[in-house]
Amino acid sequence: MASPIKTLRADVVIAGSGPGGATMARELARKGKKVIVCEAGRHNRHFGLTVLTTGMMDRLGFTFSQEGTWVVRPKTLGGASVVFCGTAFKPPKWLKDRYDIDLTPEIEELYAEIPIRTLPDSLVGPAARRIMDAARELGFEWNLLDKWIRPEKCKPNCGGCFLGCRHGARWTAREYIQEAERHGATVLLKTRVDRVLTEGGKAIGVLASASSGDIRIEADRVILSAGGQGTPPILQRSGLYDAGRGLFADPLWLVVGPADVQGSKYDIPMTAGTNLEQDGIVMTDALSPPMFYAGLHAFNGLQGIASLPKALKNYTRTLGIMVKVRDGLEGRVNLDESFSKPLDSDVWAKLNKGAVMAEQILLKAGVKREDLMKTCILAAHPGGTVRIGELLDRDCQTEIRGCYCMDASVLPEPWGLPPTVTIVALAKRLAKRLFTTQEAETASRVAGRV
Repeated sequence: MASPIKTLRADVVIAGSGPGGATMARELARKGKKVIVCEAGRHNRHFGLTVLTTGMMDRLGFTFSQEGTWVVRPKTLGGASVVFCGTAFKPPKWLKDRYDIDLTPEIEELYAEIPIRTLPDSLVGPAARRIMDAARELGFEWNLLDKWIRPEKCKPNCGGCFLGCRHGARWTAREYIQEAERHGATVLLKTRVDRVLTEGGKAIGVLASASSGDIRIEADRVILSAGGQGTPPILQRSGLYDAGRGLFADPLWLVVGPADVQGSKYDIPMTAGTNLEQDGIVMTDALSPPMFYAGLHAFNGLQGIASLPKALKNYTRTLGIMVKVRDGLEGRVNLDESFSKPLDSDVWAKLNKGAVMAEQILLKAGVKREDLMKTCILAAHPGGTVRIGELLDRDCQTEIRGCYCMDASVLPEPWGLPPTVTIVALAKRLAKRLFTTQEAETASRVAGRV
């Protein structure tokens, strides 16, 4: 990196504007802290078409592990929240039991703010209802899921959550970023944090690069929220070489087939489902947009390519069930943000068990056995790369004092669930603690001058 050409000053500098970074920015800016947010992506403003969505993605959406597993990695203001399904799962009980992290106050606060709730009957589409009825007939505990969605703004038969919500119905981290800006925060777009600046083992800011040149941002606190793949390389460049060692991905595939009903493409994805916690399997209704759906088949080997014409022909009446599993920590994120994620026999056993159950549900829902298909594997939530209890303390602070992480990288064990509620709650918790600590430090400095 060339010598910095600009120096900025803040109380807190944040790398990344996804759910973790945006929450930190909002909470601290509201309390009067001077906050600078660095976002490597742009502020993409138009939604609803696959071609627009690919423009928000790293490598136009074509990012693969060294083993060939596909991961869709958003790079835009708001991070993954811009294109997520908007499904809310509270953290597992073991987070409190094993790590003494109780997020109950923050989750109650969050659920009241958004608010998060299940969809009304008017927004439960025919495909989601057909799948739910079939699953319940087979004995599955298949229920409506909590959603980050405002029903009054949602449009029936839209099904566009994967492509970014055009109607402002689904919450995204951009809402928190905008609120932070209203309270004085500065957002630097197309600005990539390279490393943490340190002095005597303490963070004193970051070095970042933008199209206009390099930037030195001095701050009392540094928050790294660049995502499960983006945060580890920043720490590696900052001297924490074990960052990125270990990685979960929450791998998933879709089990699909046509029936005599309006297909899942028109529904809000993940309207309802079941969490088989002991098995490490989550199943929900879901079907990706046409071009991504084609890719999920095309990247599934010769069999997937051969099935593509049939899959696309029946797309509008296809029922889809997503099978997502909890994997292990095998894998690594490298300095260049490439990553290795092997899928071992245990993961494949879970995927296959989930596929068998999904097929049973689809058959009950009216799909013919000869029409059943599976897609390739997609890595849903890369995370656990800078884990609490190993590289981080309970407050998500690294061994560099004043340097914290706040994204999916902090999750301490394999997850297997949508992590956004947990990340936002952790960020709220950390923001409260940082504000209290900084106020005490300020009071101490003032007292020392008296």
